Amino acid sequence: MLTAATEIAGFAGAGLAGAAYVPQISHLIRARCSAGISRLAFEAWLLASVLTTARAIAIGAGVFITLGGIQVVATAFIMLCAARYKDRPCPVHLPRQPAAKTATETGCPGGEPGSWRPAGRLIAESAVPGGQGGALHARTSLSGTAQSHAVAEFQAAYLKETP
Repeated sequence: MLTAATEIAGFAGAGLAGAAYVPQISHLIRARCSAGISRLAFEAWLLASVLTTARAIAIGAGVFITLGGIQVVATAFIMLCAARYKDRPCPVHLPRQPAAKTATETGCPGGEPGSWRPAGRLIAESAVPGGQGGALHARTSLSGTAQSHAVAEFQAAYLKETP
């Protein structure tokens, strides 16, 4: 009775292992995209699957023969698709251009809703004197705007180093 239960559990596990390949195979087929697939890793998995399946066949372990067969077929298919769709990323996997960041996007506190500091405004980095003159260092995310000129004037007038 226990042997039958563990054998059923083993076949269920083999089926689950096969089901785990479905999202990867589905993406390969639908999007014709192999981005993120390590061909070297899949080659190693294929070799490992072939070797363990050969042993399973030699000892007549039905569950492991089934598991190995699933893994060999799925891994070989993924490798075939990865080779066929090499260097053809789908829109989801295309490299993105970095966007300019405002104070709300930098991860600095104060740009979130309900903050006392307006987004996209001058943010003091440190209250520690800069250099030997004691000037407060500041940064802005306003370059190229009308406000950037006013900020530059403010920095020149109030944040310059003093002798």
